[in-house]
Amino acid sequence: DVVFRLVPGTLKEASLGLGASQFRTAMTVVLPTARSGLATAIILATARGIGETSPVLLTAGYTASMNTNPVNGPMVSLPLAVFEMAKSPEPNMVARAFATAVVLVLLVLVLFVTARVVGSQDAAKRAKRKQRRAAIRRSIERLVHRPASEATVLEPTAESTVPPASTGSSHA
Repeated sequence: DVVFRLVPGTLKEASLGLGASQFRTAMTVVLPTARSGLATAIILATARGIGETSPVLLTAGYTASMNTNPVNGPMVSLPLAVFEMAKSPEPNMVARAFATAVVLVLLVLVLFVTARVVGSQDAAKRAKRKQRRAAIRRSIERLVHRPASEATVLEPTAESTVPPASTGSSHA
């Protein structure tokens, strides 16, 4: 909701003033402008959900066996696995708990870095990149579809010619 309110009203008004429908304005003006904010919000919400331990500990079941069915039966989540393994008196299980905590931290870190990268791309940078790609594509098409009369023919020069190899052998 907040991301959509950050889109300048003048952009929407300009689109509507040029005769675009509400749907077309939303699809071609509002969504591309708010895309980076939406992506950031989704990634940060996912990372926050991964990092939240209290609701997971209260609602998730714990199982020692591997559950391959994601829609049925108890499934171990990383925060719950850390909690259960850290309570164990065995040093091996405590070491696994620390390793699982590191994996959880790295996963959240990757999601936050991804959110920063995606969020830093604004519409102007994307438009410039799109224009550069179109210019490169046009240049390639011009080169590929150039008539034969415009093609340059390279004539061999004296420096580029290689003398023929002699067939006779010279013995001294």
